[in-house]
Amino acid sequence: MDLINLWWLCLGALIGWVVQWIWDWVWFRARRRSVSVEVETQVASLQGERAKLAGDLKVCGDRRVALESELATMKARGGDLERLRARIGELEPLVARVDALSTENARLRDELEAAHAAGAVLGAGAGMSLAARAVGSGDDPEALASLREYNLAMHDELGATRKALARYAAGRGDPLIDIDGIGPVYQKKLYDQGVVTFDQLAAMHPERLRTLVAPNAVFDLDTSPWIDQARRLAGTALRDPLIDILGIGPVYEQRLLNAGVTSFDQLGAMTAEEILTIVRPQPWQQVEPEAWIKEARALAQQVREGTYRKGEY
Repeated sequence: MDLINLWWLCLGALIGWVVQWIWDWVWFRARRRSVSVEVETQVASLQGERAKLAGDLKVCGDRRVALESELATMKARGGDLERLRARIGELEPLVARVDALSTENARLRDELEAAHAAGAVLGAGAGMSLAARAVGSGDDPEALASLREYNLAMHDELGATRKALARYAAGRGDPLIDIDGIGPVYQKKLYDQGVVTFDQLAAMHPERLRTLVAPNAVFDLDTSPWIDQARRLAGTALRDPLIDILGIGPVYEQRLLNAGVTSFDQLGAMTAEEILTIVRPQPWQQVEPEAWIKEARALAQQVREGTYRKGEY
């Protein structure tokens, strides 16, 4: 009896163990499947986040490269800005010189017109300009000629300075030291006062040039050879003396020059109406622009043939 009970006890225990094993196995498989799905979901999510972070990192890298490029560009622009500021500082003397020459030229033109129209004595005294001293004798032809020469030189100097201003903005000036008689000291004085090209030097009056380089010189400094050399180095073309045409005086000649009419050819190609618009004669003045045109064409032909010998500058 005890053996039978023992056998059944062992059989029940075995059956219970088998059932428990089967139950655990089924539950473990189900649980593992559920956990596997959760893990795969989390892995997929992490991979997506990783891909997103990788994309963000690439964007940050590209942005960094762009910022470094912008920084380099800004540094380069900073250098350009400093160079431009330095260039502006160099151009300031030229700008001031243009303004001063414009004022001086306008004043001399007014003095010339007043002297020619009224024959007035402009006076002389301490501190007067060369132009004012030249007309101190009223209708003296030599005085008017001296005034006219100085005024035309001022006009040419003004035009040359304006050209030099645009040219000097893109580079350095001409080596004025190449002219015999101009050394480093005189060149620096000219540069400091805005005279930086051969064109400017070629257009200046000798007396004015002397006052720029040696205003207090005790010796007689002849600057005329400097101007001749500057003209050769600059290749400056000489203008025609329009005053040699009958009826054109210093005032009318100056007005034509101010309008850019500097040669007989130009005057001969104009119409009478264009000439009257430029010279602006008074109602009481007798002006014959048709005769000027005819004479200008004849003189231009003489210039081309090399036979012109009348009143050269």
